Order: sequence, then C-alpha cells, then structure tokens
Amino acid sequence: MLFELNYQKVLKLIPALKQTAHNSVMRNNSGQDLYLFVEDKTPYTSTFILTHQLQSDTGLVNRPDIKFKVYFDAHLLEVISVCNETVLNSKHPYLAQCDNMNIQWELNTFIEKWLEYCLDKYQGKLWAIA
Repeated sequence: MLFELNYQKVLKLIPALKQTAHNSVMRNNSGQDLYLFVEDKTPYTSTFILTHQLQSDTGLVNRPDIKFKVYFDAHLLEVISVCNETVLNSKHPYLAQCDNMNIQWELNTFIEKWLEYCLDKYQGKLWAIA
C-alpha cells in the first residue's frame, strides 16, 4: 500500500511525471527550489532524483537526494536510495537484524513524509525545465 500511496503523491506533486523527459525545477521565492532529475526513462518505468540543491563550501550539494523508480504500469513508486545510501540509519544498533523488506519500508516511509512536505510547501507552484 505504501508504494501505491507514494505513487499517488508523486503524481500530485508532478502531474506530468510520465511525460517528463528533462530535468526540471520548481521555484520557490520564499525557500528552497525543488529539483527533479531524470536518470532513466523507458515506456513503463523511469528513475528520478527529487532534491533540493544547497550551497556549501565545496559547491552545490543535493539534499535529501532521493532516487526513486516509478512503475507506471503497476502504479508504484519504489525508493532506490536517499543521499546515495540504501539505508537511512546506517548506525542503528539492530541494522544487522533488518531484512531487505524493513530497509525498503524505512526508505519508502521517508519519501512519503518528504512528498507530504513538498506537497504542502510547493502547492500552486509550477515545474519548469532546469
């Protein structure tokens, strides 16, 4: 159910996601811009990165840098990584006891919260080619 819910939420945030073939940005004058980078595109699946770009001493840094795969035919969204990590809490004392399903659940719960935040913060904003 979480994968389906995240699919619905990402389509609310990015209604033309299936047609999106270019990197895009949603400008926010009162805060961080939201970026969508296209990693891979096929007729039935696509891989994207959704992130802010933050200025640091070494240049721009993508955070939270969420890479996800969308299965358009199955109406699912699956997180691949967050900040290039496949586990959110790598120092968790019980990580060795977590199976892949628990790790996937953690990553996909994170994007659910991130999408809720983005839907609230960027409501009424439009996407443009970056």
